[in-house]
Amino acid sequence: MAQESENRRCVLTGEVKPKTDLLRFVLLEDGTVIPDFNKKVAGHGFYISNSQKLLKGLTVKNPLNKILHTNTVISADLPQMVEQILYKKGLEAVNLARKAGDLVCGFEKIKDLIAKDKAALVIEAADAGDDGRQKIAAMAKNLEKFTIYDVATLSKALNRENTVYLAVKKSPISRLVSEAFKRYQNFLTE
Repeated sequence: MAQESENRRCVLTGEVKPKTDLLRFVLLEDGTVIPDFNKKVAGHGFYISNSQKLLKGLTVKNPLNKILHTNTVISADLPQMVEQILYKKGLEAVNLARKAGDLVCGFEKIKDLIAKDKAALVIEAADAGDDGRQKIAAMAKNLEKFTIYDVATLSKALNRENTVYLAVKKSPISRLVSEAFKRYQNFLTE
């Protein structure tokens, strides 16, 4: 059986990109466009580049009518809906790493994990102090580092108090966490 290609074309820009750099949507029978990141919704699926700016443009001027050759309905809150889904998926990935035993919390434990070359990536709260940020940056020079969620969000997601620094061990889960965080981070910045 032929392996499914990992690249798709953005219907808006025409660029061919890896699926991880795109967002999948479905056109329902009534013309409504909804996100379908898990490929579970029946309907005509298509991909759009992972960009909040691009989605916001869809709500102002809808080129999908011409591209998809049908009347499409784009909800004004589509960019917010997508952002919420990506936000949640990032937190779910961290929680999955915790459940698998591959998440390390606390500055000293992370320092030890990095020193033993067992860390795949570091997550730092967006509102972490400058002193800690500099220390983590010096230790984790060659690691992926994400600064997306604040202390309150990370603490609530992991049911812990004062969660400022996290690290994910080198494991299959680390790729999942990295992809979820990259996708959310890219959505916000591109």
